Amino acid sequence: MPLPSDAMKITGGCNCNAIRYQVEIPKSEDRPIHPSSTSSNPVLFPMVVTDHCNDCRRATAAALPMWICTPIAMVNASLALRSKATPTATTPQQQDHSLEERTQWLPAAQLFIPGEASKDSFLTFYESSENRRRSFCGRCGTNIGYTAFLPLPMPAGWPDMLDIILGTVDREYLEKEYMKPERQLWWDRGIGWVQELSCHGIGSVPIHPSFKVDKVVVASEIESQ
Repeated sequence: MPLPSDAMKITGGCNCNAIRYQVEIPKSEDRPIHPSSTSSNPVLFPMVVTDHCNDCRRATAAALPMWICTPIAMVNASLALRSKATPTATTPQQQDHSLEERTQWLPAAQLFIPGEASKDSFLTFYESSENRRRSFCGRCGTNIGYTAFLPLPMPAGWPDMLDIILGTVDREYLEKEYMKPERQLWWDRGIGWVQELSCHGIGSVPIHPSFKVDKVVVASEIESQ
């Protein structure tokens, strides 16, 4: 389903909290429209999608990447200062990285590019193909986002975007029903069994509550959730 029509905020970040972001989404009438959608069926940004693209599959190391495709103007971020921070990749459960010195909240358009604003941080970049930049945390390794930038030709009316890996969204938001993907992109590039899984589910394989395969979740437990 599309995101709610009211103004809302979504927050997230990497596994060690060196990179934190917040997405300030206006009410639906103030959101940009996807340039290739029709007037009778307008598709609004941000939109939550699955992605069958070969390049994104390999770059994210996920068989089926999921994104919240967001105009970068809606995103602010705060970065831990590398020069003041713990260099090891420990998780928030092991160390409270929220106490680290960091930048103030700044527009993502200033931070998600190589330059002075992000130089003293763990935000790291890789150009996976011409004029396409992927960003990740250089401390914990979390893949954060994807941007395409000029001179890459984009359709008229297309806003500057920051596609954010859906798994980096904070759980309190990710649990919401409206965060389910509303569309599947790059279907023609897809892997057959991944396409089948994305449309019909994983089927009747055993389900375990943790890594221990001797314990199995029974159907009645699933139905009661």
